[in-house]
Amino acid sequence: MKFLIAPGKYHDSSISSKLIGQAIYSGISRALPDAQIVTMPVTDSKYGMPALVAHTIGGKWADLLFFDAFWQNKMGRYLLTNIDSQDTAIIDTEQIVGPELAESKSRNDLFHATSYGIGEFIMDAVTSGYRQIVISLGTSESYDGGLGALQALGAKIYDEGGDLIPEGENPLINGYEADLDDVYKLLRKVKITVLLSYSTSIEMKEKHDYLSETQKDFLEDNLLYITEKINKKYNLDIHPMPRSGSINTLAGAFAMMDAHISRSSFEWVANVTGMDETIRSADVMITATDEVSSESMHDEILFHLSKIAGFSKMPTFIFCNNFIDDFEDYEQLFTGIFSTQMSNYSLKSKDEQIIFEHYESIANQLARTLGAFHNGKD
Repeated sequence: MKFLIAPGKYHDSSISSKLIGQAIYSGISRALPDAQIVTMPVTDSKYGMPALVAHTIGGKWADLLFFDAFWQNKMGRYLLTNIDSQDTAIIDTEQIVGPELAESKSRNDLFHATSYGIGEFIMDAVTSGYRQIVISLGTSESYDGGLGALQALGAKIYDEGGDLIPEGENPLINGYEADLDDVYKLLRKVKITVLLSYSTSIEMKEKHDYLSETQKDFLEDNLLYITEKINKKYNLDIHPMPRSGSINTLAGAFAMMDAHISRSSFEWVANVTGMDETIRSADVMITATDEVSSESMHDEILFHLSKIAGFSKMPTFIFCNNFIDDFEDYEQLFTGIFSTQMSNYSLKSKDEQIIFEHYESIANQLARTLGAFHNGKD
């Protein structure tokens, strides 16, 4: 029997999904010493999806000094690798505009935040000679519709008086029209792929303020207006939907650059790294997360794994710290759902070892049950 262990993300950063995988591995191997066990590469790196690619097919990191959403100088990195015989730069945007940056920021700070730093990463990759760029676009705390990123690539955003809006400001606040000629010239031989990924926890969202509805409506109206002017000027067909979160998903700006927009970053990773073949080669798959709920199922890793397993008719089990009452819509994705306990763990580090022991114990019990069933069939 071949087991595949593929833990998902844990919203509590003190819990390592890699160590959870090791605990499950230990539990299975104690129960079935002869079992084949494969652990999918997982990472707790803040560099997210690019780090997962680095684990699977390799690459090297490029360091870059950039401006984050709140115009603070930061040092970040992106991955340089080779995909389909093409040198490729892979950029994760959460280090630039992600929720952790918004902790303790005021509503006014959020209103003025910019995606400029994303454009700095793209510019660095392009000027370094990379013609294939992949952007993992996670949850954003900038609300400029991606126009800030375009500014960094050479776009000129003007206010109603015809004055150029300076870099470092949310260009949607006073934006009236845009000149994208220099951006098109820069990217004319560049292929951009944008991977959408939404998996930020409720706990993280509670640590910072929100824009008011008035602010959101104002920015959305401005985005619709300036986008229509860009459509007319460049013969495009980009139409942000009102109340769709288009001001902070940022994908529309890249659609203007003829980027390919994909709704699953993990599905893309699985395809380009051969992970799908690894998944389908197993007899049983075990994944894990902190809780089974509609929020946790926004973690596309869990959703993609369960989908592939479903197509292959592979038994798929999920381990979690807690059950949440609204998970019923997702239970059909898994053969079995196991909770390590029915109430929240303390976030104190002393509970970490208990958590790992519980995962190991459940894995051991499940493996013994599956082993007995398998031997009974023989």
